[in-house]
Amino acid sequence: MKSKIPLLVLRYVVLFCFIIGFTSQSAFSQGRIVIKPMLEFSWQMDSNFHKAETDEKEVYTYNIKPGFELEYATDKTIVSLDYFADVFWYDDQDTIPAGQIQADDFDYVGHNALLRSYTQVSDRVFIGVDNLFLISSDPAASDAASNAIDRYEYTLNRFSPRLVYNFGEKFGLGLKYTNLMMDYSDDAVGQGEDSTENRGTFNLYYYFTPKTSFDLDYQMWTRDYDKLTSDYDSQQVMVNVNHQLNYLTVSAGVGYHTRDFDKTVSSGDIEKSVWKLSLMGQNPPDAAGTPRSSAYLSLSNNFNDLGTGDEYFDAIRLDAKFTYLVMDKINFILAGWFQNSDYETSAREDDRWLVSLGADYLINDFLSVGLEGGREERDSNAAGFDFDNDYVMFNINFHPTLGAK
Repeated sequence: MKSKIPLLVLRYVVLFCFIIGFTSQSAFSQGRIVIKPMLEFSWQMDSNFHKAETDEKEVYTYNIKPGFELEYATDKTIVSLDYFADVFWYDDQDTIPAGQIQADDFDYVGHNALLRSYTQVSDRVFIGVDNLFLISSDPAASDAASNAIDRYEYTLNRFSPRLVYNFGEKFGLGLKYTNLMMDYSDDAVGQGEDSTENRGTFNLYYYFTPKTSFDLDYQMWTRDYDKLTSDYDSQQVMVNVNHQLNYLTVSAGVGYHTRDFDKTVSSGDIEKSVWKLSLMGQNPPDAAGTPRSSAYLSLSNNFNDLGTGDEYFDAIRLDAKFTYLVMDKINFILAGWFQNSDYETSAREDDRWLVSLGADYLINDFLSVGLEGGREERDSNAAGFDFDNDYVMFNINFHPTLGAK
């Protein structure tokens, strides 16, 4: 695999150049198309690449990410396609004994494609469909509450048609169906398990004022696994409120979640109260490019969805990101997250967190370079699950806009 990486990189760079050459004329002639090619490169050093409790290994990671954003718009319809390839290759900085896993065994080429289509059929009816396709080895891309550290490659496809009907200025009804399929490249025992999720979502909206809204959100879904993990049925109902201030939007929700398993699991069926709270905003609020400052905070409590091996836990998670632009050129970024995972099927409980500090130098409207450093830790009451990892990353980002009208 390692010997093929440079050739794959060359192919994607050629494809990237072809997109620029082909679309630069059509984007302007059509007048309704916006093309945004992208090319990103990063280098990262991890002190504990495998996130092991002992026997830490330092590894360099090289990543190149060519892609594009394409949008076609009319007065009532928007169709967009966001795509990028994710080419990773790894280089051990320590001597690896014969027979042990080497970092370059994890070299791979990922893909991420998001197709969206939205149409305002009438003043009252809005329809849309999203389809996300990705090939990844990042467990966080398959479950936002993931506590896994594995690097098993998988293919994910999520298809979501939706309908929104507005009864008037105050009331609205939303319906959405989601089909999610996960297929692991190597689904051997302990290396991931294929699964399918089917989810229905019902939303009833009430717009109290132009800046304040309430909604009742009801979801029911099934998760079916291909092997030994028990299938389950989940139901969740939440009441949410959203309020917009001058620069900030505050959202809060509270509800109840029940999960019933098809087989007997050690935890039995599980249920709990769930909640979420978020705050986000930027100054100025209508900034098209990089704002002078921005803030994002999210705190939530719920179960994880993907529980291969019947490993489900009650997750309390905090995500945060703050940015500040200096002299219109240097964008400082402070970010991090914390998650407490209290397992339902054992006495295991983990505290895991990551904090990072970085800065991007904005050379012009489409080219930037950045430097970031951070630390990740996991502390567990179960043996073998602790780890800490320090990292440093350098990146170059190229994001031009070819045409818009």
